[in-house]
Amino acid sequence: MKIIAIFTFIILGLSLQKTFSQPNEGSFFRIAFYNVENLFDTIDDPETNDADFLPDARIPWTSERYEVKLSHLAEVIHALSEQKAVAIMGLCEIENKMVLEELVRSPQIIPYRYQIIHHDSPDERGIDNAILYDAEQFQPLSIRDIPVILPGQTEDRTRDILYVKGLYRKVKSDTLHIFVNHWPSRSEGKEISEPKRIRAAETLKAVTDSLFSHNPRALIVIMGDFNDEPVDKSITDELKAMPPAEKPAGKELYNLMDPLFRQGKGTLYYKDWDLFDQVIISGNFWNKQKGIIFSGNEGKIFEDDWLLFKTKEGISRPNRTAAKDYYGGYSDHLPVYIDLILRK
Repeated sequence: MKIIAIFTFIILGLSLQKTFSQPNEGSFFRIAFYNVENLFDTIDDPETNDADFLPDARIPWTSERYEVKLSHLAEVIHALSEQKAVAIMGLCEIENKMVLEELVRSPQIIPYRYQIIHHDSPDERGIDNAILYDAEQFQPLSIRDIPVILPGQTEDRTRDILYVKGLYRKVKSDTLHIFVNHWPSRSEGKEISEPKRIRAAETLKAVTDSLFSHNPRALIVIMGDFNDEPVDKSITDELKAMPPAEKPAGKELYNLMDPLFRQGKGTLYYKDWDLFDQVIISGNFWNKQKGIIFSGNEGKIFEDDWLLFKTKEGISRPNRTAAKDYYGGYSDHLPVYIDLILRK
């Protein structure tokens, strides 16, 4: 097993050397987000509800299956880093920092030397938001958890919003404000659970309004699994993230996944495609002559065929790790990403 891992590492290392020599190296700064579907270790944590992810669970979560999960996720990050390492990789459904430490040691991505940003959230299941970042491209300046206090709830808890303020190392004058979200699920039903997502949106909007009040030119990137579509109330009415505009206003928020949603695309499949995984940016990324800019009008979904499987009905959907049975796939979500451009 160790011989195979070492051989894989050598081959991937040679591949990465070739990849990093691409002519466009340094011209863009990739930010991605991925709901990794329950990245749990196999150790019982008495402080959280992790009983479904233990070796004696109904669907056994064994060391072998955990290792496959790590390898698969690393494979996705490696593929997203085709020309150069993803600079900032937002993640959700992370059990703890240890699983991230083992993920970044995976042979496929260990050459990127990813650094970890993670804090424990109050979620009952123990799942958190996190960031992996390439220290050669991004320099964190401050890190903060933003708690989301659900309306009328004393015991129901959800994930904190992870806020990281930092610099793109090649443009020290451009401060980036990064927010990683995983808003409350629809497990109770869309309408019953909607007030919880609205509260998350209100919480985030208060912070972005404060940033704009201190700096009208703030460069804000919001990403996450919002458990709502780009056209739902929490996104449009509360967060006030709108479709990309021909002439973006600097202090407004624009949802780069909205155009893809209107094309019928999605990042997860239940009875139909949903686009819960989104990237939202401030208009200031368009209204700059130099530095870090965004030159497009939509984000991207990473949807290579090997991330999908076909149902008996011939429908392609994300190849997940487990549901009623163990499938050994990647995740029940697809990653999303944007490329920011460096203009000198």
